[in-house]
Amino acid sequence: MIEEWKITRSIIEDTERTFRRGAHEVFAIWTAPLKEAGSECRIKRCVVPDQKPGFSSQGGAYVHIEGRELSRIQFDNYDHGERSVVQLHTHPGPDVTMSELDRQWEVVCHVDALSIIVPSYCKHGLLGFQGASVYEREERGWRRWGVSEIARRLIVT
Repeated sequence: MIEEWKITRSIIEDTERTFRRGAHEVFAIWTAPLKEAGSECRIKRCVVPDQKPGFSSQGGAYVHIEGRELSRIQFDNYDHGERSVVQLHTHPGPDVTMSELDRQWEVVCHVDALSIIVPSYCKHGLLGFQGASVYEREERGWRRWGVSEIARRLIVT
């Protein structure tokens, strides 16, 4: 089990810039070394897939990523000796509950993976993960972290 996720300030800043590209949902992936041992995970890169944002007829926001783009990212990860470990995306407002659509279109879904949902299209930033929801993939599905768990396990260096 991964106890601490270490993210550099520069990756946080890159992710914030990515999320603020427009007034629509945006998706990103964080990678880590493929062969990392122990209870610590060091995030290496922020990967931004080619994606198409949209809005459902019920007013919900979403983003779609083609299968060939996901495949390209996996080959790129292999070339870098990395793997996708965290999926992140924005929501339009303060509700950062993982929706059924989020679950159906999950991209990083192996045990120990994280899914971070950022409110208000990242208007308030990502540093400190204020207002964000963090879900951890366990054998039985996604488990939402509490605020104290976020503060203890997501470490910005």
